[in-house]
Amino acid sequence: MKDNESLARDEGSILLFGIGLAVAGLMIATASINVASIWVARNVLDGIADGAAISAAQAIDADAIYRNGFTANLRLDEGLARTKVSQYVASAKVRSQVQEFSVRSVVVSGTAVTVTVQAKPKTAFGYLMPISTPVVVSAAKAINKVK
Repeated sequence: MKDNESLARDEGSILLFGIGLAVAGLMIATASINVASIWVARNVLDGIADGAAISAAQAIDADAIYRNGFTANLRLDEGLARTKVSQYVASAKVRSQVQEFSVRSVVVSGTAVTVTVQAKPKTAFGYLMPISTPVVVSAAKAINKVK
């Protein structure tokens, strides 16, 4: 008789266990998809930063060439570098690839330029993170060298 009584008390416990496992599985899948979306956004931003830095590295200071001649160290024009970055961002249509894209900084130092960009990734289940949306930042450096 004790066996029948213990079986009667256990009815439905497997169902609750199964529901719990299903909820846990959905939570893990949701987190995994959001992390993958952030990773993809980071890769996209890496490519955008690389392209913008390479474009800016071609902003040679023509006045310095006319003053000093053509040397191995071609100085970059900071204003022209910023313009080249803006042109690259506009032509690459990056705003359609990520949300709230912005160029954080364009730093020119001699023959090198560093471009830092940021954006918010498009997360599939972003509504589950209402408190704070992650911001992805990427930077790239390009050097203009003449051999």
